Amino acid sequence: MQPKKIGIGIVVIIVIGIIAAAVGGSSGGAPSNAVVNNALGSSTPGCEDTNSCFDPNPVTIAMGGTVTWENVDNAAHTVTSGSPADGPDGVFDSSLIMAGGASFSHTFDAAGTYDYFCMVHPWMSGVVIVR
Repeated sequence: MQPKKIGIGIVVIIVIGIIAAAVGGSSGGAPSNAVVNNALGSSTPGCEDTNSCFDPNPVTIAMGGTVTWENVDNAAHTVTSGSPADGPDGVFDSSLIMAGGASFSHTFDAAGTYDYFCMVHPWMSGVVIVR
């Protein structure tokens, strides 16, 4: 009877491992990568009232994941870590992302919350959450 109990125990351990992998392990199911769009018309004030200058906002990814910002607006923007009040914090900076679909990507290697904004249009701000 002992070999049967051991066999059942091994099956239970395998099933638990499969379930943990399916829900994303320690990342809480956060996706590895994400795309964020500069909202069309965000170069004109107003999107900050509905927190929709960047879409989606906030965005959540797994540690080691990459966020790609795509500029679908008709004006150039930046994606700069930090805040309009305190300025850039040096974690990442896109420089100008030209209008019409240009993009910038950054890989996040540490868990945390990362604020960012557009230096050209400082009412535009967003948050990346890395789990």
